[in-house]
Amino acid sequence: MRRACKVTLKYLTDRKQCSLAALLESYRAAVNFYITSLWKEPGKLDKDTLQRLKNTRLSERYKSQALKQALEIIISTKRSLKANKKWGKNVPKFKGNAILDAKFVSVEKSKNLKDFDLVIRLSCLKKGFRVSIPTKKTKVINKWLSRPNAQFIQGCSLSEHSLTLWVQIPDSGIKERGEKLGVDIGVNKLLSLSDGSHLGTEFKQIRDKINRKKSKSKAKKRALKERDNFIRQECNKLPWKKINFLAIEKLKDLKKGKKKNRGKTFRKAMVPWTYRQVIGALKQKAQEHRVDLVCVEPAYTSQRCPFCGKVSRNNRHSENFCCVDCGYSQDADNVGAMNILVSGLRLVGSLESPMLLESKT
Repeated sequence: MRRACKVTLKYLTDRKQCSLAALLESYRAAVNFYITSLWKEPGKLDKDTLQRLKNTRLSERYKSQALKQALEIIISTKRSLKANKKWGKNVPKFKGNAILDAKFVSVEKSKNLKDFDLVIRLSCLKKGFRVSIPTKKTKVINKWLSRPNAQFIQGCSLSEHSLTLWVQIPDSGIKERGEKLGVDIGVNKLLSLSDGSHLGTEFKQIRDKINRKKSKSKAKKRALKERDNFIRQECNKLPWKKINFLAIEKLKDLKKGKKKNRGKTFRKAMVPWTYRQVIGALKQKAQEHRVDLVCVEPAYTSQRCPFCGKVSRNNRHSENFCCVDCGYSQDADNVGAMNILVSGLRLVGSLESPMLLESKT
């Protein structure tokens, strides 16, 4: 697996900062040129498409890298527009990081600098010249490099104020022993677990705070950052060291459609809910802790009784679950997590039964 680690550029001299700023400006201009050109006239990573850009300070290698990144942006944008059944006339504008590989970057241990333990050498606009960027390892870098056979990938992601480096960590395989857990991802309670507990019960307040803030305001950005941090913190609280199997829902397109229960209030509540970010955080933590993560179809997980198996729309009433056949009652989100776990174990062919109920409660 690969993990991203950010390091600062604050130790650079003014001259080196100017060199990196000029490189980033030229690179972004090249990417935007290729995006505009490819949006009007399709092309590919070849000499003819590359030669469309003439007036630039970038070397041929940098032009090729800019074209490669532009192609990736075009492909992902058009795929997204097609999925949403839209076709925008406005060409996407690139303001992001320059993704550079080993042709432009080398990451080395510092040998002569006492105060720094890393040196990143990065090719700039001047031919044959590389900027030496001294920096220090962070706690995150040391954490990943402490893994057996972990090493830096030669390359980086460049922005105005930081570099992102990547550490490659060999896959150790799934843990042989551990507990099994199912997770239901919700709008009000972020994570409901099959063991009857909840994580992220304050998510509704954070969600409502985002909706109250003015669009594109600084307060809105702070609220969104608070949400992102909250999601990461709550996902970290799962018992990762104890479990070796995690089942979650295969969620997609939840903010679309015209179902009866998707009124104005529901749609407004859904806007700040980034279930993809939650799923991404769970997948990353599962990989780090060698946990087998399985995604199951969400159909009927909130309507099926985990005790008798009865499926009925009448089993669920808002946040409460009560089976119309056997009378089993429980928090509806926890019931969903239990059914997700059952589906997950069935999917991998496990003979274990996740049903820990001994009697109706």
